[in-house]
Amino acid sequence: MWPFSHRSKNAKAEAAVAVLGEAKAAVAERWLYFRKAMPFKDNVPLIDIITAFAMPMFEGLRRNLPPLRHAPDAVLLVIVAKGIEQSGTHSRAEIEAALGTPLPD
Repeated sequence: MWPFSHRSKNAKAEAAVAVLGEAKAAVAERWLYFRKAMPFKDNVPLIDIITAFAMPMFEGLRRNLPPLRHAPDAVLLVIVAKGIEQSGTHSRAEIEAALGTPLPD
């Protein structure tokens, strides 16, 4: 018996891509809850709010979506940013300005 799996070399990446829609939807839902439950003063920068939200969200994504269990923080940050965009509370331009980087489509 051949000891190596016949799975694609990109199987982990493919599995992660398969759950992106679910992950973004979960982030959008949790972001809306977070914004209602944790009101911030108007002078708090969006990046600070995103950071406060992102750290526990990373853990939740890793725990609840096994394909993301070993995803790097940078990948999870993109998922969080896209979920916030999907929620409709902030425009893509606002999120990009806060993060200091463009988001992928």
